[in-house]
Amino acid sequence: MCENMEIIEKYIVKIGMCDDDLENIKLVAKQLESEIINQNFNAEITLITDDQEKVFESVKNGDIDILFLDIDFKGKGKNGIDFAYELRLVNREFSLVFLSGHQRYMHVSFCVKVFDYIVKPINKTILEQLVSRFKQEYIINKSKFLTLNKWITVRIEDILYIEKDGNKCNVVTGFATYSTTINLNALLDRLPPYFIKCHRSYISNTKRIAAIDKKEQYIYFENGSKCPINSYFKL
Repeated sequence: MCENMEIIEKYIVKIGMCDDDLENIKLVAKQLESEIINQNFNAEITLITDDQEKVFESVKNGDIDILFLDIDFKGKGKNGIDFAYELRLVNREFSLVFLSGHQRYMHVSFCVKVFDYIVKPINKTILEQLVSRFKQEYIINKSKFLTLNKWITVRIEDILYIEKDGNKCNVVTGFATYSTTINLNALLDRLPPYFIKCHRSYISNTKRIAAIDKKEQYIYFENGSKCPINSYFKL
């Protein structure tokens, strides 16, 4: 359980950048960092790499909220479109920004839920507009986050289910489990309508359900975890 955490004043948005041209992406990262500071966006670049395996693990573990991904990998790794399909299989929620020297793949990029498609070279105006949109997506829209206590804030879309555990509740995401003293009904009141009470001691995120076993009375989530349901449960 994650009970003793450093105080989080705001959610820190984690940005990753992946390009086979490391020198170029490092220059873009410096420009992006400058714009992040200018707009007072609570974000940090946590990964700059040409290693797709590192990116895959980071995305899978929920360590990246926004990924800048080059489409045109040369010599090593998969092209950006194919790689993005693999990333979406392990994490549907991160924001994906494609980088490319041309518009050739723009029409297929939206099949992998792309946030933006940027044609190189990248200039200050593009980054300015992009950071402004990121702020709207991650900070201004506070309904995307659930505060559990003064230490812990989680992104709502990351929650799989919530279980009552004595006088506490355990909020289970695809990456970790967090404990809170807020009761189950109070948590339900703070969540969007697609969160439902599937059992007297459980709330489930219906958007993250992978399968329903009505015979055994369980629902299964994308990461293989499960929680019980009432006999009359239905979506």
